[in-house]
Amino acid sequence: MPIPEKSYALGKRLQNIIKPPPKTTISEWAEKERVVSSAETSAPGDWHSDRAPYTVGIMDAISDPKVERVVVMCAAQMGKTNAGVLNPIGYYITYDPCPIMVVQPTIAMGETFSGKRLTPMIRDTPCLRGKIAPEKSRSPDNKILEKSFPGGYIVIAGANSAPSLKSRPVRVVLFDEVDEAPDNLAGQGDPVELAFARTNAFPNRKKVLTSTPTIKGKSRIEAAYNDSTRGRWSHQCPECKEWSPFSWRRLDFETMGMSCPFCGGAYSRREWEAGGGVWVAENPEHDTKGFHVNALDSQLAWDNLVEKWEDAQRLAKKGDYSKLITFINTILAETWEITGEVVESHALETRREVYSSEAPDGVCVLTMGVDVQDNRLACGIWGWGLGFENWLISYQEFWGDPRQGEVWSRIDDLLARTWSYGNGKQLRISRAAVDTGGHMTPQVYAYCKARQSRGVYPIKGQGGDKLPLTRPSKTSREKGLFIVGVDGIKADLVTWLKIGRPGDGCCHFPKDNDGRPINGCDANFFSMLTAEKRVIIQNKSGYPRYEWHKASGDRNEAFDTFCYARAALRIMSPKDDVMLRRIYTAEPWAGPTGEKKPAVAPEPGERKKPTVGKNEIARGKGIEL
Repeated sequence: MPIPEKSYALGKRLQNIIKPPPKTTISEWAEKERVVSSAETSAPGDWHSDRAPYTVGIMDAISDPKVERVVVMCAAQMGKTNAGVLNPIGYYITYDPCPIMVVQPTIAMGETFSGKRLTPMIRDTPCLRGKIAPEKSRSPDNKILEKSFPGGYIVIAGANSAPSLKSRPVRVVLFDEVDEAPDNLAGQGDPVELAFARTNAFPNRKKVLTSTPTIKGKSRIEAAYNDSTRGRWSHQCPECKEWSPFSWRRLDFETMGMSCPFCGGAYSRREWEAGGGVWVAENPEHDTKGFHVNALDSQLAWDNLVEKWEDAQRLAKKGDYSKLITFINTILAETWEITGEVVESHALETRREVYSSEAPDGVCVLTMGVDVQDNRLACGIWGWGLGFENWLISYQEFWGDPRQGEVWSRIDDLLARTWSYGNGKQLRISRAAVDTGGHMTPQVYAYCKARQSRGVYPIKGQGGDKLPLTRPSKTSREKGLFIVGVDGIKADLVTWLKIGRPGDGCCHFPKDNDGRPINGCDANFFSMLTAEKRVIIQNKSGYPRYEWHKASGDRNEAFDTFCYARAALRIMSPKDDVMLRRIYTAEPWAGPTGEKKPAVAPEPGERKKPTVGKNEIARGKGIEL
């Protein structure tokens, strides 16, 4: 009995879907099938891998059934989206149909990718054209962000949209420009992990990350690359035959010769490339395949790159780092870091000193900063003297649920206790600033409201060009909230941390008579105190601006509490420098000798009447009332 035509067609279709993929690679598919659209390049037509030979290893790693994860850290406009996203899509549609997710930094960028990159590839590549209905047919199988084909589909998601990342299970995730993704998506976690979780149901899953890198310590692609085979596209030295990647640091700008790191000989680009190129892995046994290539291997001439570099350097000398950042990220495929703002933790450890008493002689007032975490409170108490010279009095972390009252009672204990000068006089904490960020805002407001008469205030840190301390809206004022411009305060603190001799702005840290750290001033404290670095990045208009960043996983509570303690001093008096000078010269002095300190002449136009009350001056000086 003959098989009906429709049944035969259905059977063939099922056979094509379930049959194993042929033993071919993505690079072989591209050479055989891929047509590059005129919308992508000035030289449209059949794909030829020899125009970008480094892409072959990337594509073949993705199609290798033994490899689950592939990382591509690459300069801009070098074919990473073709090698890491488009060609894999074409291969899977043709030979190995399955559910595929493409992730772009935003939904809007996903729509652009669909219209400007994916649709032209499908339209111009014959083997793909008949598998996906054209958009003009209004087929439900071909939408802007979703396209179906026999045996699978493509869903395009945005790293800024949790619903799009959680839409459905997929076998292949192709995450493009991962460094542009947000760190935490609406409190629901890392968008990369959200996307990769979609593949858990598939034992033959595939996870691909591609991007140009961005900021040192914050770059996802750099972190992923470091945790991989760390392959570098390398060339053979014409003389010693050793393999090495092209490096900007070895390029002679005068001769355009690249020196060999092994024998020291310098050769032209033509001489280096005569022997071809290979991927050389630093960590070949790793399960994740990692690839790094910079624009010295692009079609751009080296002398053109030197011109770009020199132009970027000229602007950087004038304070405009925009082109330099772009060059390092998109040409050298390296992360950007400004080293002038770095304070090394071990250098601060060597500056520990034995205090003369609980409250060193130069301390005028004590303030406290409190950082609220989900499972603990971190508290830093600092003493402040003339010229903002400062002393760490104590750093402590109290473990417990801030939703409960017990852990807050430890803060009450600190507010109630006193610290003694060498002459026996005592002082207490004058102001405390408690951060309202995180998930404990209602608890912070309730705690501070009940203790506002004791000088305890809720604060909210804001970045950007904010004033050091401002009052927000009327509603927030009723809660006693202060807005703290943390960027400016942090810049001051880092400057002070660099001061190595006693005097204005110098930071002091305690140790006991045997040289051991005390009062929480251990190595972990200094690690947290120096966790953040100020870096220069470009805003949306391309202009440079400063931001504070810390490496993923690093803790910074010590730095935050220092920042909040500084804000608490500002809450005590907007003219805190004037206040400290007046306290310092007030009578009687609480120092160990009881001697009168020399008066400091008031600044021009300065009011003679103190800006703080008698009790505050007395408390700060340890004067008994």
